Amino acid sequence: MILKNKPTILAIDSASNACSAALLIDGDIHRQEWKQMTRGHAKVLMPMISSVVGDYGYHSIDAIAVTIGPGAYTGIRIGLATARGLALASELPMIGVSNFKAVAREVSQNITGKTHILAILETKRADVYVQSFTSGLKPLSKPACMPPEKVISEFDNLFVSTTPVILAGDAVYKVVKGMSGKNTYEVAAGNGLTNAIFVAYEGMDRLMENPTLGKEKIPGPMYLRPPDVSIPKTD
Repeated sequence: MILKNKPTILAIDSASNACSAALLIDGDIHRQEWKQMTRGHAKVLMPMISSVVGDYGYHSIDAIAVTIGPGAYTGIRIGLATARGLALASELPMIGVSNFKAVAREVSQNITGKTHILAILETKRADVYVQSFTSGLKPLSKPACMPPEKVISEFDNLFVSTTPVILAGDAVYKVVKGMSGKNTYEVAAGNGLTNAIFVAYEGMDRLMENPTLGKEKIPGPMYLRPPDVSIPKTD
């Protein structure tokens, strides 16, 4: 069964170097808040959610869409825990959206014709998170974490293809500085950070295709790499 009416989606993101919330009603953004930040997501996320929901009420929302990463470990956990709490309290389904997909979706809205999208996200380390998509948002590769120089060789088929490729995300700069003249690409406009607006649209489309989505399976985090943990030295 496919939904005929567009569902109302509350979307949140705290996995990236920004924090945002958006309320999508009848296919249009009703309210949204976005703030660039590297830490402190836990303090601002709930006030953002309260602001965008306002007097609309959780009873009128059909589902909660939340980013699952990859991104900051603490931020991913904050977003998932917050979404889980709201979903349980309001008996709402919870839809997980990767930060790759959210970033690619924002870029895809301005694309006409066949184009490939390479989403390159910050790890706050020397490497990057990366995944490629078609302009129709079909994944061309699996989510991965690798050094910037490996991205160039790993996705060489995209750069030498006759199909245009757009680089998007907040870690594009790490890859671009290693490019040579033979690499053909375009860098997407904007800051490359996730915005809950596009998390909401992704959640809406997926729920319309599958009305039971998020009711049985709880989305989990996409980490892609282990956390950097130092083991205390013993004397």
